[in-house]
Amino acid sequence: MTSEDEKSRWQYLNEEAKAGRLYLDPSVATSCRDASNKQIDLFVQLKNDLQYVSSVSGLGRFNAADELAKMLGMKAIGGERDFDTAFKEHIEVLTLIRDTIEISVKKYEDQQIAQAQATDALGNGY
Repeated sequence: MTSEDEKSRWQYLNEEAKAGRLYLDPSVATSCRDASNKQIDLFVQLKNDLQYVSSVSGLGRFNAADELAKMLGMKAIGGERDFDTAFKEHIEVLTLIRDTIEISVKKYEDQQIAQAQATDALGNGY
């Protein structure tokens, strides 16, 4: 599955959560949200660290070494299927996951409050 597929799936689930059709138990969702935030933080740090590996040196003083250094640097940032882009895409999906979880929990909590208020109103004879 590509990151675009994952992104589309979570965009759909995000819309379902916003519409109130996706509920997650807060106790489970909290762990998922925390894991998402932890992973986002890791990918942001790794993405930032790519600056250090985008300039490759020390491969020798010959033309092929210079080309290899350039190729390896572009694998980090700016090349085809580079790590910078991959981390960016993963961060986008994880952010959608986290946001979907938060929306779902908020809808769940709002529903619980509304049910409690309705039950209280019935108990008070309203």
